[in-house]
Amino acid sequence: MRAQRPRSQDMTPEYRAWLIDLFAPLGDVSIKRVFGFDGLYLSETMFGLAVEECLYFKADEDSRKPYARENSTALTYVARSGENVVMSYWEIPERLYDEPEELVAWARRAHDVASRSPTAKRRQARKAKQVGTRRPVREKP
Repeated sequence: MRAQRPRSQDMTPEYRAWLIDLFAPLGDVSIKRVFGFDGLYLSETMFGLAVEECLYFKADEDSRKPYARENSTALTYVARSGENVVMSYWEIPERLYDEPEELVAWARRAHDVASRSPTAKRRQARKAKQVGTRRPVREKP
């Protein structure tokens, strides 16, 4: 029998610790508040979101297929304009909580997708530009 997952609604210290432990095989995973949700980060790249009792992973056109086969749905929210916005984060299948190795594999795939996203590429270019614009300091004779 699987242990009850803590609720993430308030992101209690226990839930945060549970998530960090769950994704420990990936490396140094951190959690930051973003979009009113709790973002899962690895190497400064957000690969997932924790929303109440559900985890959502970043997916692109190719990586969505396994989610669709498992009848998962994309995360949606209602914008201020009243429009429904569909995000590129898909709910992980419930069975993955009982299969930690497969869960980590899905998380790695989500991180790979997130690393190739336009947002990640812009951030990488901005960092490279900042590093490249530093000028050497000249000493006065």
